[in-house]
Amino acid sequence: MPSHRPHEPEFEVEELTPIRQAIGERTRTSIVEIPQFDNQVLADVEALVAARNKRKELGGAVPTYNDYFIKAVASIIDKYPAMNAWCEDGQVKLLKPINIGFACATEDGVLLPTVFDADKKSLDEIAENSSEMIELARGGRLRASLQMGAGFTISNIGPTVVDAFNAIISPPQTAILAIGAMKKRPMVIDDEIIARASVYLTLTVDHRALDATQAVPFLHGLVELLGDSDWLEQL
Repeated sequence: MPSHRPHEPEFEVEELTPIRQAIGERTRTSIVEIPQFDNQVLADVEALVAARNKRKELGGAVPTYNDYFIKAVASIIDKYPAMNAWCEDGQVKLLKPINIGFACATEDGVLLPTVFDADKKSLDEIAENSSEMIELARGGRLRASLQMGAGFTISNIGPTVVDAFNAIISPPQTAILAIGAMKKRPMVIDDEIIARASVYLTLTVDHRALDATQAVPFLHGLVELLGDSDWLEQL
């Protein structure tokens, strides 16, 4: 029986796994050392849902919504160099390759696989790449080298009851995008209230490297791309 203080209820001890300890340490470092602020927008993704549904009708492998988000971010982030960067040692290191990390939930905790050169990959290549890494991560076989080198991270909570959340920057990166649950919400279209597929996008940035003059245009560009039927259907 574990020892406990007087008047403390009985309890069982569950040791922290190495992954949970690492998550805790990186989270502590991020919160203590990085001055972070959030920017949030509700994005209309009706066009995204329609484009993915068309792919379903064709049969075969269908990219996840997260794959679409990775592709969209990789397609515009080069316009905002400090968003694809590391802030460390008093410097902002603007990274040349566009490597996008994404949060992957496992039984032991959240891992961050990386899609390397995401801007040079097609949507199908991103989907294949991310699917393989998710399988490796959940099987406990994801190499450390596949979790390094990202300049930007996406954390997608998926189909849950959580509409929106703030993700914590993964140091030394300068930004992270949190994607809430995608669902129908009332939106004003041409002065009429219509139920539309939508998602809250919350961009958290390191204020040492970025401010609203970059964060807001980045989110604006991302929302426009996710609502661009022509672009989505060409992927």
